[in-house]
Amino acid sequence: MRVVVYSSIDPAGKGIANEILKSITCKAINIPKSRFSCVNEELNIVLAEFIEDVLYFEFLDDVFGMAGIEVDYYIILSRHSAASGIKSLTVHHTGNFTGKALYGGKPYELGIANPPLAYELLRQLIKVSSKYDLNDFEVTYEVTHHGPTNLGKPVTFVEIGSSEREWVLKEAHKVLCEAVLNTLSKDLPKCTPTFGVGGPHYAKIFSERALNYTECYGHIMPRYIIKEIGNNTELLTKLFRSAISRSIPSTKAIVVLKKVRKDIKEILRRISYEEGLEYKVI
Repeated sequence: MRVVVYSSIDPAGKGIANEILKSITCKAINIPKSRFSCVNEELNIVLAEFIEDVLYFEFLDDVFGMAGIEVDYYIILSRHSAASGIKSLTVHHTGNFTGKALYGGKPYELGIANPPLAYELLRQLIKVSSKYDLNDFEVTYEVTHHGPTNLGKPVTFVEIGSSEREWVLKEAHKVLCEAVLNTLSKDLPKCTPTFGVGGPHYAKIFSERALNYTECYGHIMPRYIIKEIGNNTELLTKLFRSAISRSIPSTKAIVVLKKVRKDIKEILRRISYEEGLEYKVI
């Protein structure tokens, strides 16, 4: 089953879920800890609401396992917060590249990425947002950040940002509803699962490359993480290998932005050679 989850304390996630429930027939089932859960057999999905914040959904494997549901992957419906207040519709994978775990998950731990799913969600968000005239919203990948990080199946966040004004916007709820259902109604596209390195938090360059070159991005490490880690090449190498391995399907390419430090490029070039991955500097 494909599992779609959200938090009852999140106005964005709950609003998106309400739109989904208006669009499909969903039969009530019992998932431990959930406030509400149902199944749609036609789309092979389970929709479930929990009271915990989405950043701390570390229990998902346990509760769906207790319910006897074999999970293919998770989609988490969520709000996105940013001090900038940029209106946004975003997709990203989870993980903490550093020893800080301020927003869920464990230090130095990455969730399992699902590059084709994130890629199709990105494409659908772009397509559907124009239908609802949300042209002032930025649609983009975000880099890897926050929890949960320990789940045994891939987890992908799809979000509305960046303030409460956008979180409660009905048109935004409808856009994400349609984007998610459109994605779940067909097979995931063929694309090249890719690890991206460099750039800011909103990964515009990697988003554009995904759309133009069918590079579907799993984990993305931004420049601020590289700066924070500094010259600890042993840790960087470990994190790069983790980002590459924590992906289903397997990573096939590494794309590095040209402004990334020369020594970082050399580490990634060596790893790509050892792992048989395509390597590009752009």
